[in-house]
Amino acid sequence: MGSGDGLIFVGGEPGGRPLANAGAQSGLPTGQDARAVPRKAVAGRIKLATDSGVKQTGRLVDLSAHGFCALLEDPIKAGIVCLIDCEVSLSGQPRAISAIARSVHSVLVSGKGYRVGFQFTKISDGSVDVVRSLLA
Repeated sequence: MGSGDGLIFVGGEPGGRPLANAGAQSGLPTGQDARAVPRKAVAGRIKLATDSGVKQTGRLVDLSAHGFCALLEDPIKAGIVCLIDCEVSLSGQPRAISAIARSVHSVLVSGKGYRVGFQFTKISDGSVDVVRSLLA
């Protein structure tokens, strides 16, 4: 995806280093650390694809201004960049969150799969509005 595709850069530099003011660039609330910003339990379905062609589906667990956690069948190694499409419900209406995100960690959840944490690196303006509304 190029810089002219309607996405804004919010979560880190292309090499994966997080930006200190990532949330500020998107108009979302900011914090010193991604774990320091509030997380909200949000149900939804997620589809992801990596540059290497790996595809997975799963469930959205929680969401913050800087990223999200998903429950997936297989782990994803930290640092992998993924194209993310999430379906969530906002005021009873289906809404989409489309973003590019970098995996931060994968933790095995006994009998349920892997909790995988992601940090947003690019997110569309419309998706920023959805995230902001879900966190309000």
